Amino acid sequence: MQPVVLVDTREHAEEVTRHIKESGCGVVKTRLEVGDYVAGRFVFERKSARDFVNSIIDGRLFDQAARLRGAGLRPVMVVEGNLWEELRFRKISPNAVLGAQLALHGMEIGVLYTEDKAQTGALLCLAAKKETKSGVKTPTVKKRGDIKSLQIALLASLPGIGPKRAEELLRKYGTPLNALLNYKSWDVDEKRHAVIKRVLETPFGASSSLDDFM
Repeated sequence: MQPVVLVDTREHAEEVTRHIKESGCGVVKTRLEVGDYVAGRFVFERKSARDFVNSIIDGRLFDQAARLRGAGLRPVMVVEGNLWEELRFRKISPNAVLGAQLALHGMEIGVLYTEDKAQTGALLCLAAKKETKSGVKTPTVKKRGDIKSLQIALLASLPGIGPKRAEELLRKYGTPLNALLNYKSWDVDEKRHAVIKRVLETPFGASSSLDDFM
């Protein structure tokens, strides 16, 4: 039986899909609740080096990591491209990136690096070939139905906040609304304050870019 890689329908990297096929695996496009690809027992989130850095800056990385970890499969973050070359042009400390990688390992999430889309495709097919006997499972995400989790998720979605800091803010201010009303007094650095201010105070549709702040 030909090994199969599941590809999320929202993942538009057709070049990766082509290289999966060229490496000897079939491809099935489906709507995945979490992750971009599933191969055997693994669920993969693919990020370019640029997007990986951006997700550290805006706080998305660890929310995505938590979702990966809860998917019921072995979670892997694939960083595509030259991460350290990317850092030469970004205003972020290499130590912040190293710390993020350590945090991912602490969450039991594998971090793998590929040179380009061709190598990513080969990696995904290799993972599928190693697990052909077990078949392919679809990841599931536990529903966040309780108010506490929704409150944390609301504040954690702001740039540079994340779940841990969101919970700290809720303990300090009591409610998400009270925390948002007092966001100017949050204990975060100036740059993060500027990004949060822009997200909260920019009229809808007026701007879609945070590039000037990153």
